Amino acid sequence: MRNQDWKGLDDEALGRLLVERWLYRGLLLGVILLAAIIVTYRGSRGLEGAADYLTLAVAVAVGLAAAAVAFAMRVQDLKIHRELRGRNRPPPPEG
Repeated sequence: MRNQDWKGLDDEALGRLLVERWLYRGLLLGVILLAAIIVTYRGSRGLEGAADYLTLAVAVAVGLAAAAVAFAMRVQDLKIHRELRGRNRPPPPEG
């Protein structure tokens, strides 16, 4: 979601958007964990053929891609958090 898309949302919609993005990041973390398990399992058994090397390479690539997407989402989430916090901050006292 681009900056212009979420800046127009109200506070409740921003909160729902953050929860939805947390769920997506949780799924991405699950993908990273699954890739790590596959790499560990394949590595502990030893790599015998081209299929083992291919499986290992694909698992590492998927894990790294999921990590990159999760990191990019986190950076965007921090911007959304700051926007939401800025909206909910009480105005400074006068005088």
